[in-house]
Order: sequence, then C-alpha cells, then structure tokens
Amino acid sequence: MDIRNLVKQYIDLKLLGIISSILILISEFLPWISNYSLIERYIIYTQIKIQESFLYLFPLVAGIICGFGSILVIYDVQYKIKSVVINFIGLGFLLIFFFDFIPNEMIFFTGTEIGLYICVTGAILMIFHLINILLLKEEEKDLKDGR
Repeated sequence: MDIRNLVKQYIDLKLLGIISSILILISEFLPWISNYSLIERYIIYTQIKIQESFLYLFPLVAGIICGFGSILVIYDVQYKIKSVVINFIGLGFLLIFFFDFIPNEMIFFTGTEIGLYICVTGAILMIFHLINILLLKEEEKDLKDGR
C-alpha cells in the first residue's frame, strides 16, 4: 500500500488551512513578549493612546480572514483561486504586523514566548496550505460530483 494513497484516504489536507488559521487566532491570546498577550498589549496601548495599538489586532484579523478562505475551498474546490487570494490578504495583514512588530520589539527577543512561535507556525502551515490548494486538480471536483 502506497503511503501517499494512505494519507489521501485518511487525511484531508484541505483541513491544514483551518488548523493554521486556528493557530494564528490562538496566538493572539497567548503570551508573546514580556509575558503579555497581544490582546493585553492592545488594551494597555489603547488606554495610553498610542496610535499603533491597532496593529496588535492584525494577527486576529489575519486568522479570521485565512479561516474564511480555508472554509471556502473546503466548501467547493472550484473556488480555489478565490481562496488563495483571500488567504494571501490574511497573510498580508500578518506580514504587516511582523514588519512593524519585530523592529520595535527586537530588544526583547530574548524573552519570546509561545505566542510568537505558534503564530509563525500557523503562518508557515498556511503557506503549505496555499501550495496544496494550488496543486489540487480539477479531477477532485469531478469525483465529488460523482462523474
């Protein structure tokens, strides 16, 4: 028995997108740096009126957008290109956050915690999910329709 057929039989790789978006969402509520979660930092920075405080919500927004795109491709394979575009928008929000967050917090990277690692893992899994979606063949749609 071929291992590739065994994996295809028991694991639907389209679920990788849901798993990665859940990881990105969960990372918002876990500690990132200095034992604060991003949602706690957002609340603190909003109270002292720092203008960039909304950036701490970008992983939450990215997780929601990527989750929607992943559900779309599970619903129907025909929407795979639309799903990839939606997921790229979500990953774009995450990259904007990383490009702003990493230079500002670089001095604290000795104290990074689990939230950062889970978010990066979710982003990498989302990239693998996008590659998997683009490699899907239209034959899968025909099999679903029973042709």
